[in-house]
Amino acid sequence: MTKLTIDPDRRRDVAVAVAFFVLGIALYVGDLRYFFGGEPLVSVVPEWVPYVALALACAFQSLRSTRPDIALGGCLAVMVVDAFAGPTIAVWIVYSDVVYSVARYGSAQTRRAMLLANWLIAAVALTTAIAGSGDWRIALMVMLLVTALIASPASYGHAIRQHQIAADSERARAQATEELAVREQEAAIAQERRQLARDLHDVIAGHLSGIALQTAAALETTDPATRETVLRTVRASSVDALGEMRTMIELLSGSDDVDPPATATLARVDRLIDAARAAGSPVRATIVHSRLAPATDIAAFRIIQQAITNATVHSPGSAIEIDVQQDDSSLTIAVTNPVPDGTTAALPDAGHGITNMRMRASSVGGVLEVSVSQGRWRVSAQLPTIVLDTTASVSTTSAGSR
Repeated sequence: MTKLTIDPDRRRDVAVAVAFFVLGIALYVGDLRYFFGGEPLVSVVPEWVPYVALALACAFQSLRSTRPDIALGGCLAVMVVDAFAGPTIAVWIVYSDVVYSVARYGSAQTRRAMLLANWLIAAVALTTAIAGSGDWRIALMVMLLVTALIASPASYGHAIRQHQIAADSERARAQATEELAVREQEAAIAQERRQLARDLHDVIAGHLSGIALQTAAALETTDPATRETVLRTVRASSVDALGEMRTMIELLSGSDDVDPPATATLARVDRLIDAARAAGSPVRATIVHSRLAPATDIAAFRIIQQAITNATVHSPGSAIEIDVQQDDSSLTIAVTNPVPDGTTAALPDAGHGITNMRMRASSVGGVLEVSVSQGRWRVSAQLPTIVLDTTASVSTTSAGSR
């Protein structure tokens, strides 16, 4: 069996109409039927007409919020009949509630129609009072009644309507703000995930690639001294990788009271150079820079790290040249190595290395280019820099023997 449900607004409107009907009957029974204790304009009106008029007015009133246009039109028609049967206090009270409802719930067109009708009612009431009594005090009382029963409910309904509109607007704005905050949070999380992915790639791929090449070189050599040197370099690379992983874990765990050591900095490029040499790639490096802002320092280190990794993986044993120069506004990085014989001059790194280098550069407002020219791979980057210390640090490393 289907359960019959009634709209809450409809139920409320019917309850209000019933309450007004009961009030009207009480006024009739208490002999408070007409204004100022008067008599109906038409004396031959049957006794039951005011009751029917009240019932019809309340029936239309039951549509006060769901169909205010019908409620207004119906009540106006009833008031025309009631004018000859009274006019009665009860019907006017019902109409005052309909005026309030139209002002609050009605459309713009319905509200304009109500305004016109109210002006006509006020004009007719004032004219009738002056013509019928000739007493200005009666006319004043009539206008006060019109104000109380029509103007005041209309103003009150309009005020509540404006308040509701403002509340809805504020609610919509709060919802939009909340949705924007959620989107910003999602974007921040996505950006953080991409950053973590780049960091993991730089740490894991760079160090593991170097370790793989170094151990391969150690397996091929028969010189105990060379093997020991390679193994020491492998251990140093492993310790560096573990240190950087530990730093990332501390940052992710929210250990704000811990100041992790700066492992990704140009001051430690020599570790990268030693690892490349241990893998069999001669390296010549010229690095001239002042103390840099942390973001620029880290980005420069990661770019050089990835460029060295690409060179040792895709062109093992080839000579690598690193040149880092700084002027007043930028830090310039260039890492080059020859294209291996018998290979096509295509860009290396089919994975994420080049993409990560470009993102590293753009994260600090710089640019990065990867090109192949005259048989050499070249990674060049230009990063804007903020000099934190005017004391220059110059490091020049000549070509190694391995």
